Amino acid sequence: MTITTKLLQKHQNPLESASSLYRNQLSWLKSLNVTDISQQYSTPLYITSWTQLLNNLKIFSALLKGAENVYFPVKTSPCLATFRMLSRQGCGADCASPREIQLARLAGVQSSQISYYSPSPDLQLAASLLQDGSSVIIDAPSKLADLETLLGNTPFSGKLMLRVNSPLYNSYLDEAEYQKHTAHGSLTSQFGIPSEEVLSLLASTKLPISGLHAHVGTQMDNVEIFQESLDALHELCDVIHAVTHHQIDTLNLGGGLGVAAHEGEKFPSIADLADALENKFKPDFAYKMEPGSALFGNATALLTQVVTRKSTRGKGWAIVNVGSDQLFKVTLAGFAQEVLLADGTPLPREGSDSVAGPLCFAGDVLLPETDLSSVEEGDVLILPNAGAYCKAIGNRFNGHSEPGTLIVQEDQVMGLAYINEDSYWEPTIQSYRPLVLTDASSVDISSTDTSSTDTSSTGGALESQSLKDQHPRILNIPPQAFTPQQVDKLRSVYLHKQCGNDAYSFHDFTKVSEEKYEMTIAVESPVSFISAPLVMRIISDATIAVVVDSLGSEEKEISVWGSRFNVSLDSILRSDRQHLLEIQLTQKMTSPHAKKQELIAYWQLGKGASHGNILVIV
Repeated sequence: MTITTKLLQKHQNPLESASSLYRNQLSWLKSLNVTDISQQYSTPLYITSWTQLLNNLKIFSALLKGAENVYFPVKTSPCLATFRMLSRQGCGADCASPREIQLARLAGVQSSQISYYSPSPDLQLAASLLQDGSSVIIDAPSKLADLETLLGNTPFSGKLMLRVNSPLYNSYLDEAEYQKHTAHGSLTSQFGIPSEEVLSLLASTKLPISGLHAHVGTQMDNVEIFQESLDALHELCDVIHAVTHHQIDTLNLGGGLGVAAHEGEKFPSIADLADALENKFKPDFAYKMEPGSALFGNATALLTQVVTRKSTRGKGWAIVNVGSDQLFKVTLAGFAQEVLLADGTPLPREGSDSVAGPLCFAGDVLLPETDLSSVEEGDVLILPNAGAYCKAIGNRFNGHSEPGTLIVQEDQVMGLAYINEDSYWEPTIQSYRPLVLTDASSVDISSTDTSSTDTSSTGGALESQSLKDQHPRILNIPPQAFTPQQVDKLRSVYLHKQCGNDAYSFHDFTKVSEEKYEMTIAVESPVSFISAPLVMRIISDATIAVVVDSLGSEEKEISVWGSRFNVSLDSILRSDRQHLLEIQLTQKMTSPHAKKQELIAYWQLGKGASHGNILVIV
């Protein structure tokens, strides 16, 4: 009996069939009252089970001889809550961009545990990562040559690896629409260096290549493809060691094991994959993997609610409040999606009815064929297996925002790790720079050149005049100067004269953990509420004290300043009472060879009545 099989029997019930495997993976949902959860937290809502996620991780860790050899792909599910948990287990991170590296570092992943691969790599970033001890994967000869020029003879402590495309003959067992998007290891894929070209490439570089990487694809439905890929890497290593000076000591098998979307689909379990691979492992190599769907997929479900029930010429429709804004892979990429009633009963996959999302296009359909006789308006529905590539490719079409994420452990609700996305903080609003368009937006269109337009009739003139009357803001209005006396009547007396009398003090200042601090704030103010400027003063001052302490200093002898402030005041905080302030620090991020460190301080005041974060530079 293998170690993985023993581990599986210890942590999960024995699996007798694909159907029982599928149901077992969703067993964590049965312990939750999703109707109560939807009423308390609203829908749509992601629910992530730490228990299921850790169970998945344990099997991968046993196979790879430690969690440090499991690299979670940031692209799969960009959620700092789960990343922090995986980082604390010792996991690494598979990153494809500076933003993903930032998320990994905020989660506490050390540089030595970061792996960087992109088909269009940032070579300056790659060089810095190598010098900082990270792994970098290259899959184009030109980029390897450019990286060699960039690094010169400078040594680096990280691992430089090649992504290999081997001529594999096994692929998917069953055909599905989505495979045209997921066959990353196909012979003509844009990813990887053909294995037959690897030796000539190694002969052309002086850079030490110490690892090989392969990725067979996504949503794979068999383990044989992984076995064949591993055999191909082993054979290639034998030749490399025989004819080159490069010493390969690390093999990264990527990810790709699929997750069944409904009982009718047959996919191997993580334990099946482990049993197929562990006897092939050799003591000469360290083995790493980047599981995405298999790690995250069945650990998250998406709650939704039926907003509209209707019938169109005999065809029944249930319109729910989430669709392609979060489930793009289902509606447009061809992945299947099961829909469960609140009690866990699956809706049929046959029938004349359909379940559709709320977006304004005909393709926003989650379940094309079903029977909705048991579904009414207001019913809560569960969309299982939503942990991979749902939140990651979410969008804001039709103005829909990202749902919150609720964390559960066993049958206990831990709380919201993400609140519903605040529409005022979305990039469309925050990145807008209106002053650029000030002059253009004030152009009087009624006075533009109309030489190419027939204005001989009075209708054109009347129409232009009407437009000016209806839209006076588009005209050039001369600047209006205000006297000091006029300004005094418009401004805030409190902010202008009284806020200087604001005072606050910290009480019960406590370090709860290495990252969390709590304190009570007492305020004296001429007004009965705590103003936004005063909140910023309090938070900034408290954050400085917390950061200085976290650095091991007993007094402020270093520069600490904030460069990004996010302050939300959801309700009024009275100034005549004390309020609890909680501050949670992320890990410090240090760019390779940089003199400054960055971290984010998340805070909430008055049990969440005011909340936000500060990007801190020290």
